[in-house]
Amino acid sequence: MSDHCDCGTTESARHASTDESTRAADGSAARPAKGSELANADRRNPFADGIDRRRLLQASGTVGATTALAGCSGDGGGGDEPAPTMFVFNNGDRTLSVIDTESDELLTSTFLGTTASFPANQYSTGIDDEHDVLWLNVSGGVRAFDQRTLEELAYVETGYGPNYPNVTPAGDHLLIASGGTTGMEPEGDQSHAIFRVDADRDSDTFGEVTARIDTDYVGPCDMTLGPNGDYAFAVDVADEAIRVLSVDPFETVSRVDAGEPVTEGNVLPFMCTASFDGELLLVENGEGTLGGDPEVPRQGSESVWDISDPENPEEIAKITRDDGLPGAPITSEVAPDNTAAYLFIPGEGVGVIDLEANEYETTLDVGGSSIAGAWGPNREKLYVPVQDANHVAVIDHASREVVATVGVGEAPTGAVGGTVRPEGDAVSSIQASLASLGITFGDMEASWCMDDHCYCG
Repeated sequence: MSDHCDCGTTESARHASTDESTRAADGSAARPAKGSELANADRRNPFADGIDRRRLLQASGTVGATTALAGCSGDGGGGDEPAPTMFVFNNGDRTLSVIDTESDELLTSTFLGTTASFPANQYSTGIDDEHDVLWLNVSGGVRAFDQRTLEELAYVETGYGPNYPNVTPAGDHLLIASGGTTGMEPEGDQSHAIFRVDADRDSDTFGEVTARIDTDYVGPCDMTLGPNGDYAFAVDVADEAIRVLSVDPFETVSRVDAGEPVTEGNVLPFMCTASFDGELLLVENGEGTLGGDPEVPRQGSESVWDISDPENPEEIAKITRDDGLPGAPITSEVAPDNTAAYLFIPGEGVGVIDLEANEYETTLDVGGSSIAGAWGPNREKLYVPVQDANHVAVIDHASREVVATVGVGEAPTGAVGGTVRPEGDAVSSIQASLASLGITFGDMEASWCMDDHCYCG
């Protein structure tokens, strides 16, 4: 070992000060929120039933192998050539797992100190994209991390627990829908909001809010975009509407009624995903009533909308329990060729809708429960974190089958593609190994999730 190796930065050094890049919702500087201020007091402890022996042996081996390197940082595979990568956020131990999407192998897990359930993951993640920022939805706002160094770049404070971000295709704007969830009280007077943030790292106002739309108490939930970045779509869960926004100027251009409920109660549209070509919009509906203890139990449905005329969306199909839907979908991803939609159905697996026939096709067994997934940079495989199995299921779109599973950290929840890999950091690798044993560092920052299996939310 060389005596002149570059020492790896510690977690405290990496996050010691973010005041200059931290912004409040009005664009002004604000101190970073502490995880203890955002943590959910009712969160579940993934280690309550003890530590899995396999994970204990695996983590102990990793600690032993990396202790000798604790004073030095490796290059971690970081280079100038695009490296197809999947980033997986492990809510249970606040680590980040990095997967090579060509070999579908785990490259490393590193301690991040925070997590994400629904990171911005639709555009700016393809093999030809150069966007190198991870935008993580934490309770209270959105945090930005550099993909190569994993240093925090900015914190956008929204003031709301739920935050659903998405980056425009050019990577110049981040849009955030804030405040919406099916757990909202049926009536309230708090005004919710949708934010536009400067996502251009070369801009002097990177990470600052550039526009804001106050929506009243309607619960804007989820954010998705068309392929040219001119239009965005959000769902107003409490107001039973699909909202269409112009990105620049940032304003609501139309709102369309979400349709009729399949049974007693309300439609409750709460998540949405546009197809890559901007022709279709998939909408997840709660189908019931609002509130943490709904009067009408929610059963869920999936709507397919034609958005070829973006300012005038039209519902063309609705998939319900009567059509074979086994449970309530949380969110979805649309295949790049528009032939299928993949629904993440907690406790059931990944449902598949044939979009050519608009019929429910099958449910794929991913080995456990999942609430989200993301396409790899080549848009050929879908990566599905499975919280209660501690692995990522890999779905090949061509065959519509699970072709691999990759072991990751504790309670993986969110995922996002990229082409830049983190530089090696032996200290963070050791922290990740210790975190997998239940040894925590710092506060447990919350990430907003929509399922019991999100331990931080």
